Amino acid sequence: IRTQSANNQWNYSNLTDYYDADNFWDTLPIAISAHWGAEQVYNYFLQEHGRNSYDGEGSPIINIVNYGQNYPNAFWDGVKMTYGDGDGVDFFPLTSTEVVGHEIMHGVTENTASLIYSGESGGLNESYSDIYGVLLDYEINPLTANFRMGDDFMPNGLGFRNMANPNEFSN
Repeated sequence: IRTQSANNQWNYSNLTDYYDADNFWDTLPIAISAHWGAEQVYNYFLQEHGRNSYDGEGSPIINIVNYGQNYPNAFWDGVKMTYGDGDGVDFFPLTSTEVVGHEIMHGVTENTASLIYSGESGGLNESYSDIYGVLLDYEINPLTANFRMGDDFMPNGLGFRNMANPNEFSN
């Protein structure tokens, strides 16, 4: 598992590895959140399903944080996860457990189901990632987890999707 910074750039040409001189890792919450979440998701898939990484073949799990400027999203691109820092108003950094699980699940789906990310198959891909994102949040954070996607990084604490009430946010 590797976590790097895009240094608020919109490309990957100047990635920076994280390091911490005193080994307390208290000044890098975005990187820590993404890396720790990826470790927990990896461990879950290995222990519960015997799956070594998103492809089942031990491929590296790569997190890129600090992507762009005021970017309120996260995505899987076929080989890595990329997380924006949010806009500081409606979204904070998108490295919550359910989002990390959601993005890695896109990799699992891509390597098992070969769903085209369009139309109904794209909808299935997205729903599998939502369901696993929430499931993983419950596995990793059983005392604080809920059925909402995004509640941890949205200032209103509500999130943008609710698995218990899919029509709540009309999206």
